[in-house]
Amino acid sequence: MTFKINHEKTNQHIIIQKTIIEKMVKLVFPKSKLLSYEVISGGCANLNIKTMLDDVQVPYILRIYIRDKDAAFREQKIGDFLKDIVPIPQIYAIGDYNDYRFAITTFIKGMTLRDLLLSNTPHDIKSLMTEAGFYLSKIQKIQFESAGFFDKDLNVMPFDAANTEHDFIKKCLKDTIVLKHIGDENCTKIAYYVDAYKDELIDLNEKSLVHGDYDPANILVDLIDNHWKVTGILDWEFAFSGSFLQDVANMLRYAHHMPAIYKESFLQSLKQNNVILPKNWRIKTHLLNIGSLLDCFIRHPPEERPNQSADIVDLITFFIHKLDEFHKKTH
Repeated sequence: MTFKINHEKTNQHIIIQKTIIEKMVKLVFPKSKLLSYEVISGGCANLNIKTMLDDVQVPYILRIYIRDKDAAFREQKIGDFLKDIVPIPQIYAIGDYNDYRFAITTFIKGMTLRDLLLSNTPHDIKSLMTEAGFYLSKIQKIQFESAGFFDKDLNVMPFDAANTEHDFIKKCLKDTIVLKHIGDENCTKIAYYVDAYKDELIDLNEKSLVHGDYDPANILVDLIDNHWKVTGILDWEFAFSGSFLQDVANMLRYAHHMPAIYKESFLQSLKQNNVILPKNWRIKTHLLNIGSLLDCFIRHPPEERPNQSADIVDLITFFIHKLDEFHKKTH
């Protein structure tokens, strides 16, 4: 299931009636008529609907926030902040209708990098992953005063020093769903490695802008002058201030399913753009991936998303194996 391709999506569980879509559009464009709409597949947390109006030549995206309503305001402010730094959708308006919060955003032409990489369409992986590394280098250079999550106004709410990534993972390992499906042996190993490499986890002094879900599913590409180019970095609802290695971990989560050039080009691009990876960064990204996967597993248990859960179990098993290999070499 490379790049979450078969994961259950939000649009598979939630259906928005046409009349509601029309009302949302009408709130922002009172004089316009909705000619057509199309739900764009791929969203794991929100609904994205491509809309066409009668009085404009270009489409808009109607983005409906299912998971976190305040994410609309964060994404709007991040879009304004980054518009001259990375290609990012701009939010024109935010509204509420029938308990739904929605935004009208610019439409960026293209397909996801994930879909291109998994297709038979000719493409240059090296060039694309070099661009992905370049844009991450731009993002991680943006610094905040402290590490933490953003509120709706993009103010940083500092992380609790008493509730670190180490503590979070240890807490996840006590969850009954995790114990049942990940297994006692794997949970014991994770607990051991989290303790053994505690110092490798996130340092609260790291305070770069982090996308939070930086992977090929959230990167748009388009064929321009016979070359595939990155045209958009999407879905910033999970952004926070912290370690850019979280974004590195996300991008490399499925690297073992891809040709070696995928990982090599991405890492080389970071280096060329003066991003220095810390010592034992691989250990850190493995642990960060495990933490993110455990969190996702608990929030969406197997009975809700069986495909996603099966993929998470496979990935966690893989990262435990990589930690085993490293541990054997160093002990």
